[in-house]
Amino acid sequence: MKKWVWAAAAAAIGLAGSANAAVITLQGTTNNGPGDFTWTYQGTLGPDEGLRSGDRLIIYDFAGYIDGSIFSPSPNVTASVEFLSPTGIVAPGFDDNPALVNLVFTYVGPDFRNTGGPFTPLDFDGLGARSAFDGRAQDAFFALTTKNNPDGQPGGSNTPVFTLGNVTVPSAVPEPATWAMMLGGFGVAGMALRRRERATRVSA
Repeated sequence: MKKWVWAAAAAAIGLAGSANAAVITLQGTTNNGPGDFTWTYQGTLGPDEGLRSGDRLIIYDFAGYIDGSIFSPSPNVTASVEFLSPTGIVAPGFDDNPALVNLVFTYVGPDFRNTGGPFTPLDFDGLGARSAFDGRAQDAFFALTTKNNPDGQPGGSNTPVFTLGNVTVPSAVPEPATWAMMLGGFGVAGMALRRRERATRVSA
């Protein structure tokens, strides 16, 4: 998965056309040892999108979050966590679970390609956090960016763009292969118990 495609299920409120909206995907996970996995995300800023201070990306319900582990490679992007995000805007079919941390990446730099667009799509990566889990699930993301064209017209440059979608996050739920192994193990255990019961009946 090579880009975080914010356009991935674009149901927008500000409305970014799906061809021009940002996109988010999981860049990868790294095993740092038992119960410690680094999750890194990457994405693309669409040709009609720029950034102003306060624009942000929220990845909802990052299960197993390890305290203090959220990171951003850019001094222009702060990284923080919250249990409930005040936007309250989540992709259809998902919710904001108050028991799970949301990852919040906020742009705090100077205005960036927020007028004069459209531009060439811009790839970025390296945002993420560590989790105690390596199981995978789909959950929601929310992105607030800034439209960069047309200049000087209502609804044009310097107006907000909201994008909703879904992205892979950590989960405590075992992956399908793990379930298969567990179910196979239960089957073997059940056969062993049945044999033991038969042996007990015969010898009684």
